[in-house]
Amino acid sequence: MRLNLKITFLLLLSYSSYAQNALVVDDATGKPIIDVFIYHENKEDVSYTDEKGIADISSFPKGLVFFQHPSFHQQSIAYLGNDLRVSLKEKIMSFNEVVISANKWEQEEENVSQQIMTVSKKTIQFQNPQTSADLLAGSGQVFVQKSQMGGGSPKIRGFAANSVLLVVDGVRMNNAIFRSGNLQNVINIDPNSLESSEVIFGPGSVIYGSDALGGVMDFHTIEPQWSTDAVTDISGNAMARYSTAANERTGHLDVSVARQKFTFFHSSSFTAFDDLRAGGHRSGGYEGEFEREFYVERINGQDQLVRNDDINVQKFSGYDLFNSISKAKFRLSPNTDISYGFYYSTTSDIPRYDNLTETLGTNTDSLAAAEWYYGPQKWQMHNLKLNFYESNALFDQARVTLAYQRFEESRNDRDFGDDRLRTRTEIVDMYSAALDFDKEFARSNLYYGMDFYHNDIASDAYRRNIETGAFSETSSRYPDGGSDFTSFAVYGSYVNELTEQVTFNSGIRFNSISLKANTTDDRALANNSAELDLQNSALNGSLGLAINLNEVNKISYNISTGFRSPNVDDVGKVFDVGTSVVVPNPGLTPEYSLSYELAYQRKTERSLFKVVAFHSRLFDAIIDGPYTLNGSSTASIDGETLDVFAKVNTGDAEIYGGSMIFRAEVADNWAVSKTISYTGGRDITNDEPLRHTTPIFGKATVTFQEKKLRSEFYIEYNSDRDADAIPSSEIDRKSYLYTASGSPGWYTLNLKSSYQISEHVNLNAGIENILDKHYRPYSSGISAPGRNFIVAVRASI
Repeated sequence: MRLNLKITFLLLLSYSSYAQNALVVDDATGKPIIDVFIYHENKEDVSYTDEKGIADISSFPKGLVFFQHPSFHQQSIAYLGNDLRVSLKEKIMSFNEVVISANKWEQEEENVSQQIMTVSKKTIQFQNPQTSADLLAGSGQVFVQKSQMGGGSPKIRGFAANSVLLVVDGVRMNNAIFRSGNLQNVINIDPNSLESSEVIFGPGSVIYGSDALGGVMDFHTIEPQWSTDAVTDISGNAMARYSTAANERTGHLDVSVARQKFTFFHSSSFTAFDDLRAGGHRSGGYEGEFEREFYVERINGQDQLVRNDDINVQKFSGYDLFNSISKAKFRLSPNTDISYGFYYSTTSDIPRYDNLTETLGTNTDSLAAAEWYYGPQKWQMHNLKLNFYESNALFDQARVTLAYQRFEESRNDRDFGDDRLRTRTEIVDMYSAALDFDKEFARSNLYYGMDFYHNDIASDAYRRNIETGAFSETSSRYPDGGSDFTSFAVYGSYVNELTEQVTFNSGIRFNSISLKANTTDDRALANNSAELDLQNSALNGSLGLAINLNEVNKISYNISTGFRSPNVDDVGKVFDVGTSVVVPNPGLTPEYSLSYELAYQRKTERSLFKVVAFHSRLFDAIIDGPYTLNGSSTASIDGETLDVFAKVNTGDAEIYGGSMIFRAEVADNWAVSKTISYTGGRDITNDEPLRHTTPIFGKATVTFQEKKLRSEFYIEYNSDRDADAIPSSEIDRKSYLYTASGSPGWYTLNLKSSYQISEHVNLNAGIENILDKHYRPYSSGISAPGRNFIVAVRASI
């Protein structure tokens, strides 16, 4: 068990006959602070605190010593050759950041030309998000859509789903069946196990390859620190949380073991949600909208409409979620270590709430679906890394990453009055390998490497009569003979400090991708083909400048290209939607983007102001469009005649927008912050709005902090979007997601507080949506929570 501070300090004193040490702790919690920079007034003698908050200062002469950390206020103390115990007061806000996602290695934010958002562990714990989708939405800088409570699809600069990339501990999570609609895979990442999260805004294809058109979400799970002495450090954390809007019950437990040559970390979280209660106060365009008046129950072998006792309770929307991570790390030599991580996540069945509310026509209560749910969404990953930290002619740091992931998911649906439940199941095995290198020169860094990943996809389907148990055939979602998707790439990124004020960023990547699929269903592929075989390649580049005009002002400019190669979901899917069927298009080609970004930043010790403008041009954009199957614009699927659609390459599209961020400490105990973002765009060829652009949204916050207490009052908001600014295909095929005028705007008032009861116990509480407003984020298929009381207790040892 980790020694408490009193015992640690006694040990520190017992060593004083051999060396002088400084123990640095948090003034509010009494916990040790890691990586405090300590320097003597002579500017020559320096030291850093270890994981116990202890630093060796025996070489320091007598005089004034300064203690500096980006998250704490600087402090100085007179050193007379004795041991020191120093308490630092935490800043309300931190403005100096180190980012990893830009080039896969740590880099100072001031040298990066792209917009990158970082969410720290401290912020995650204070905000208490239920899922990682809620973590991103709570930043006020990422828009999140939900089709059901068990989900969350981030939209970044007009892109979403398979056009934005998920990365977990350096391994891409996007697989070959990530679709272009809305995805909920981000909930497989447990926010309670995160050290930090970063979001790259804009193309990340040079470093990360296909799918990174709109941005990259890079999640870093907790890494226990090495022990600096022979004492084994064992620490642990537990959390219990309850919230009222969905009767949420969450439990979390993690433990870390640190030795000089071995570390171990394990984390598990379980959450149970009942049906979500939406806000009861409908105004501002929500009058009479999205009321859950009826739902379907099976009674005496028949589907029947049942009147809902409470129109604000969204029957059926509840689900369960379990996440677990185990990581072990071994130090093979002073400059080499190897680590292994096992990640596992699963859910219960997740009702697809928006499909459960679709009616059979306007002005009717009859529901189209009796059942529509995702089966348990299972994800596991094995991640093996070998790290080298010894400088030579080729690199100063090197990393080998080998990973295996397995995804299991299913879609289950049954029409009202139909006894046959259709089940479509997909299993994806994904193998990846990456080599990444960092070489530092006099005033520059070269980051380079190569990566490979391969997907094997199995797809199956059947119908089962829920009364008789009889099975019958139906079409699979993807080719039933199996599919595979393979990518190989090499990349290089060069960062050069041209002067002390100007940093030049550049990069280039070449990617080769192949896709193959086979089917026994002669309806599935165009012209009765039994095979698909696509070969694509892409060359991407980026150029950027980060100009630090002085210690306060910075201007940055970035131009970059991105691409997304068609995956199996694009070219191999057979999926009926209402009166249409989506079929494969063997002639589909990659889509490309050319993006520009201009930003101005003013940062002082107590404030940050940043404004960003961007413009993207999308070429050969992949969208849903009319198509012909064997020369016909209609097809017969399961006895129904349906219009034929496919993923097609349209001409050009453009996306534009901007964002503003302001944060400031207005007094020692008070801070304010505000974010605002907007994304617009059009399909130029068809003169249509683009689906994944967003209305104006953001967040405004007032924060108070005094020693053990921290409180935040904040407003979240989303402006309206008129129906003529929404793609007609969305309005025509998914009218149940919108009102007659489109998507009304909304705002919520919220309050959260945290109190450090003792060194080991923290209480967190809050009220979300204080006014109990009924609202839906743009394009979402489920209404947001109503008034929601939250309480959580965290304990640590």
